[in-house]
Amino acid sequence: MAKGSSSGGSQSPKRKNGKSSRVNRNQPTLNGSDTNYSRNMTKAQTESTKPVPLAPPSTQQSWILKNPIPLVLEILIIFQMFFVTLFFKMFRVFLPSSKKSVKGNVVLITGSGRGLGRELALEFAQLGAKVACVDVDQTSNEETVKLIEAKVPGVSAKAYTVNVAVSSETAALAVKVELDLGPVDILINNAAVIVGHTFLGAQDHTISTIININLLGHFWMIRSFLPGMMKRNSGHIVAISSISSLSGEAKLSAYSASKWGINGMMESLREELREHSHNKIHTTVVMPRLINTSADYMKSINSRLPVLSVEYAAKATVHGILTNEVEFTIPHISYFTNIIRKLFPVNISDSIKNIFYVKIMLPSQEYQDNLPNMSIINRTVATN
Repeated sequence: MAKGSSSGGSQSPKRKNGKSSRVNRNQPTLNGSDTNYSRNMTKAQTESTKPVPLAPPSTQQSWILKNPIPLVLEILIIFQMFFVTLFFKMFRVFLPSSKKSVKGNVVLITGSGRGLGRELALEFAQLGAKVACVDVDQTSNEETVKLIEAKVPGVSAKAYTVNVAVSSETAALAVKVELDLGPVDILINNAAVIVGHTFLGAQDHTISTIININLLGHFWMIRSFLPGMMKRNSGHIVAISSISSLSGEAKLSAYSASKWGINGMMESLREELREHSHNKIHTTVVMPRLINTSADYMKSINSRLPVLSVEYAAKATVHGILTNEVEFTIPHISYFTNIIRKLFPVNISDSIKNIFYVKIMLPSQEYQDNLPNMSIINRTVATN
């Protein structure tokens, strides 16, 4: 018994130790050769986090024109379409354009506290639309709503205080507007700031904030409202750009860059929507010439051609939206004159710009700091 007990008692620990040994063989320690294993594992993990380098240019694949014969046929079809379209366009000069109704639609306009945005809000309210007025300046925006209610009794108009440069605020806005007025049918991204500056003279935060408001604000607004439009397969996205997106002006580099960016973004968005065969979401880019939105700003602008009135620019914008134009300038002829100018040699193109000049005269810094646009820029910087 004693032997049996001794034998049983002596083998049990061995079995345990044997099991423990097997575990230890599978789980190396930091002693001896196991230290090398740990180092190798650490090295492998470090290497796995390094970016994989791009492959060098391919030397085996020959880059040739694909399907040349079908390409020629497609180009011929394009020419045929051009002449057919031109034929029908000639009739539109004499016949009134067909306009869609916006009665009962929800139209959201950013930058509605003043200028073109306010005038657009009034125009759409008179057409029977429900208007969502969005601006960073609460006081002026509420004045717009009161003006709408006074001129168009019974209309649905509501003010929303939002900084379009802040994506979280635009996302919250989409929820609020749908609860208050319903899904947005027409989104008009109009909010923008314009500040004159030399290329090297502007402060960093001024340049970045102009881009944030004028360009990124369009991104955040569209990303907030486009999902609902895609779900309904209905809607219209409008971007208020500028003639500066076709012809840059001195001392407006940040503003011009933001407007050129809007044109590229909207064209890319339209191409993305076109990939959906049954897409019914429209896009429009409006490029107005200088607009007389304030006497304060006009003091700093010397233009040979007359600037546009807010009323004229608003009516032309509404007309383009109601006829689903993809892009247009105000006035329309500016689009073609800028394209033609760029076909000339540089010296002639520059001479044309010298004749039809637009000159920005920089006011004193103290005066500029007191203008509403600089106030919006400073407020946006503080928010971010």
